Amino acid sequence: MDSSKGYMAEGHSVTRPPFFDGTDYPYWKNCMQVFQRAQNFKFWKIVRTRPYELPQDEDTWTKDQIAKGTLNWSALNMMQCAVHPKEYSRVSTFTSAKEMWDKLELIYEGTSEVRESKVSMLVSEYEMFKMNNDETISDMFARFMVLINGLKGLKKEYSESDLVRKILRSLPSSWNTKVTVIEDSKNLSTMKVDKLIGSLMTYELNVKRKETEENPRKSIALKASKKVSSDSKRSIQQESLEPESSSDSENDEMAMLTRQFKKFLKFKKRGSGNSKPFQKGTNRFDSPNKKSDVVCYECKKQGHMRGECPELKKKLKKDKFTFKKSKAMLASWSDEDEDSQAISEDEEIQCLMAKSDDSTEMVG
Repeated sequence: MDSSKGYMAEGHSVTRPPFFDGTDYPYWKNCMQVFQRAQNFKFWKIVRTRPYELPQDEDTWTKDQIAKGTLNWSALNMMQCAVHPKEYSRVSTFTSAKEMWDKLELIYEGTSEVRESKVSMLVSEYEMFKMNNDETISDMFARFMVLINGLKGLKKEYSESDLVRKILRSLPSSWNTKVTVIEDSKNLSTMKVDKLIGSLMTYELNVKRKETEENPRKSIALKASKKVSSDSKRSIQQESLEPESSSDSENDEMAMLTRQFKKFLKFKKRGSGNSKPFQKGTNRFDSPNKKSDVVCYECKKQGHMRGECPELKKKLKKDKFTFKKSKAMLASWSDEDEDSQAISEDEEIQCLMAKSDDSTEMVG
């Protein structure tokens, strides 16, 4: 069973002393001092100094002695009611409020050497104190005051001007403009900490208000960019799926014809700047002495070349439909082959005839 149950927490009554359960002694010490002064300043005087000593024989006490003794017992009773039973076991043997107060102070604050060590540690924290980037002015000031109150409880105090300058030095670089304005327009030696914190909090609210006004514009631009990127991704996916809509058999046949015809067109484009158009009679086989010796590679007859073979022309006319399919496939492969759609049927026949003549020359 928790022994702390059944005890009224402090703050519920102005007539009940602040309760000490063994934690946060500096806070309880400060509250207890205020409470004793508020009840009767003579109580705090008795706790701070040696109490009035009464004679051992109670029958000899006078009214004045009884009144002074009552103050001692009232201060002692207040101390006993203010501590937890576990803490009271440490000071139960003492017969005066001062002895109890000094013992608790020794237990939780240590000797003078210990207090000096604590002061040195807190001073180091004070010198290294900085405001965090994700921290508000209110949070920073609350953390700062905990440190200052700890130093004050150990009898190490700073002036208002020192605290003002320390707070300004502890602000991050994003506050440099505001710090410069305060240093130029205010007298830091007479400025109060509360006034400085109020000015910083006002500036912080104005900055947040401006950020709130600008954020909707940024969010709209971000949504628009995301929508454009998603639309472009969908269009790319649709384009990548379009060639697969035809059957497998037609794809294999048309793809092979398209690749061959693309290579031929690219070859003709690269050589179009230097090559001359094909003209009948310019070939070396057109001479009257050697033309009769030429054998057609297509029909195996003499007197003409494969490009002039009537059998080949008939065959090319039959394959006209195949070339039309080749043109349609070229249009879907890439934008660079758009010019191939303007080629007429006679120009396609001429291209194939030129290709066949080149192969005949190589054979010859």
